[in-house]
Amino acid sequence: MSALALADARLHGFLRSLHAAGISVATQKGSDFLLSLVASPPEDVRALYWRARVTLVASAEDFAAFDVVFDAYFRGGHLLLEEPQGPSPEAEGETAAPQGGDDRELGAVEPREGSGLHASPLETHGTRRFSPASDAEREALREIAASLAGALPTCTARRSVRARRGRTLDVQRVLRAANRTGGEVLRLCWRRRPPQTRRVLLLIDVSGSLRAHSPDLLRFAHEVVRGAPRAEAFTFGTRLTRITHALDTPDVDTALDALSARILDADGGTRIGVALQQFLADPRQVALARGAVILVMSDGLERGDPAAMADATRRLARLGHRLVWWSPLACDPAYRPVTRGMQAVLGDLDALAGARDLPTLLRELRSLPDIEARPRRTARRAWAQPIVS
Repeated sequence: MSALALADARLHGFLRSLHAAGISVATQKGSDFLLSLVASPPEDVRALYWRARVTLVASAEDFAAFDVVFDAYFRGGHLLLEEPQGPSPEAEGETAAPQGGDDRELGAVEPREGSGLHASPLETHGTRRFSPASDAEREALREIAASLAGALPTCTARRSVRARRGRTLDVQRVLRAANRTGGEVLRLCWRRRPPQTRRVLLLIDVSGSLRAHSPDLLRFAHEVVRGAPRAEAFTFGTRLTRITHALDTPDVDTALDALSARILDADGGTRIGVALQQFLADPRQVALARGAVILVMSDGLERGDPAAMADATRRLARLGHRLVWWSPLACDPAYRPVTRGMQAVLGDLDALAGARDLPTLLRELRSLPDIEARPRRTARRAWAQPIVS
């Protein structure tokens, strides 16, 4: 057997052994892993390890089983690759970009602190503690709660209710009343479909590039979940996490304490496209987006192929009533959405605005009625205007 055929057989055997060890690897993930090895062969076993772990393992609980299978296949002398000496990225707490990464796609963003250029696609496992909200922050949260009713758009409910007047006759009530009067119809009864607040869907980026803004974004989500009649919240970094029930607690500090144990990819890597596709892969979650006001709070710095991010955003735009993207980077007057990821999704957005803390989130919340009055998918047109100095 040739060396190429031997390597191919060993890689497929490695994937089968992961399944046998109880690690669920989707077919698409296995294909992506094999294609990445062909397109960019790893330099050593260490690079192969991190590429396989990031691509194939979706849960931190599977790390131990993955290490056992990987060691059996690739650290037992089967591959003639020299293991480099030195600590691993996990030991040093690094979140470096994958091998062969190129920052040129982010070249239009100035490399200053807080610009998000350190965004990484690597998956890390860790939790984060959030400090208690200050008095000023609690006051801002109360203003957000008070502004929700007037800011969120409404739609007509599907179910009708009794009404004094209307256009739809309530036949059952009319017949019941006629039976009590010997068959005579003495009074007509009506039904109508009342207005109701549209569902709100929050998709919140909690990756390392938004570490400074994540607490305020999650506090804002707490007020929306508690104050809106119908609201759902998810976080994403390298995985998708539903946090609606954890946020449905009266006290904001208690809610964020619960999130500390639930969000396992806080301050980690960035895989926006993968997380959004994971959301759309579940029909129950797709139903939450249908007809909703979808608020994506992220810097949009996708370090991988932006095709997945663009495809998922396009589907969200078709499902939702409005798709709004709030980016902390857009608070800078000099910001332009010129990265490959944001350029790919800009045409599907109804608005792109800056929001990084509670005051800017309150400002953008109050601007939702203006977005409602504009035609759909006008973000590209709005950002095509030159910067006024």
